[in-house]
Amino acid sequence: MSLINFDCPECGHNLEVDERGAGFIIKCPECGNPLQIPDLPRSHRIRKIAVAVATLLAIVLLFAINIVFWFQTQALQKQVAELRPFADALQEAQALSMQQEGEIAQLKKSLAETKVPEAGALADAALAAIDEAESLSRELDATTRRLLESSPDDRTALLRAQMRKLVDAARNSLPAAPVITDAGAGRGIQGRQIVFPVLPGPDGQPLRENAEVTGIEDDKVSVKFAGGTATYTLTELHPGVAAFLPVDPLLVLSRKQWGSEVVRIQQTLNAQRDQQIAQLRDAIQAQLPANPEP
Repeated sequence: MSLINFDCPECGHNLEVDERGAGFIIKCPECGNPLQIPDLPRSHRIRKIAVAVATLLAIVLLFAINIVFWFQTQALQKQVAELRPFADALQEAQALSMQQEGEIAQLKKSLAETKVPEAGALADAALAAIDEAESLSRELDATTRRLLESSPDDRTALLRAQMRKLVDAARNSLPAAPVITDAGAGRGIQGRQIVFPVLPGPDGQPLRENAEVTGIEDDKVSVKFAGGTATYTLTELHPGVAAFLPVDPLLVLSRKQWGSEVVRIQQTLNAQRDQQIAQLRDAIQAQLPANPEP
């Protein structure tokens, strides 16, 4: 389920709500101002439809593969059942007398002429379905790329989701978790006192000890420590620091890197999907005979 991210027009507090809340009127948890939850962007709905269609096509393809295997199996079972009477007749002929050699010879001829479907035919049908899945994957890639190129909101949403994962994962690699206490309304950071025993730089090196966050403005974080005060941008700090601050995780990444990072994220997602299709193809090809007949 997607989330709607927006700011309170009265105090600027950033909120995230489930997309099912679009259109409802709520009170800002920060200032109490009534505000209406905006609708999802049209481009986002289009993307959801595109993903749903691609998923449906993938399900149809898998279902088609199962149908092909089922029909081939049924045909093979039917032909095997048809061969049983010939084998029984052959045994009877051998038991009765040598006079039935003619009939036995005819039965052998019939058995030799009977064609059993090759196992490779089933694999070929499955590989054809994989080819179709790869074609649909390429079309989905192109559609997603065009959507991202034409929709700043979608690019921002994709990047924000990725950076939120990075920030949440990085919080566990901080030298020490911050000490957060209640500072009372109108004090500290949204009524909380946040003190980092060790405030690390981007590569984890210690910048300050017992640094108390005294203010946040956009991507600037002001801190107070034993030797004085200082201000840092979020890009100068360890990503895990942002997990404890009321800031947009996007700001952990330099703005000049946003475009290239969106491209990298999309390429990674495409590569993962292509790898899954390739693994399925390899699994099918592994079932092919070692030396298939032409």
